[in-house]
Amino acid sequence: LFSPFVSSCVQVVRTLTEDDVALGAFRWSLNLISRILCRVISEGSTIVMRAINENSAKQLRKAVGCAPRSKRSEWMLNITVGTESISPLMWAISTGSLDAAEAIIMDLLTIRA
Repeated sequence: LFSPFVSSCVQVVRTLTEDDVALGAFRWSLNLISRILCRVISEGSTIVMRAINENSAKQLRKAVGCAPRSKRSEWMLNITVGTESISPLMWAISTGSLDAAEAIIMDLLTIRA
């Protein structure tokens, strides 16, 4: 995903400088950034977050349907990756995934016996 972007950036910088050390350092730093981004995307990708990114209430209901009853609300209100925490509900609202946000709120307000 990021490999073509890194290659094109290095090609552009190659036209601006002939310093091989600077070009190598630029390539190395972009490769490092791309690996970090790939890791963040893969580790932070839960079924709830995928549903939110798709803005799909149906996928969201299916995703939280897999959750144990005691963890259902936690899946919609708090996701922790490494040392960072994010609220899927707040993420849905801030990114404009209002169908998914509405589904989260409706699910949280549902009284289950």
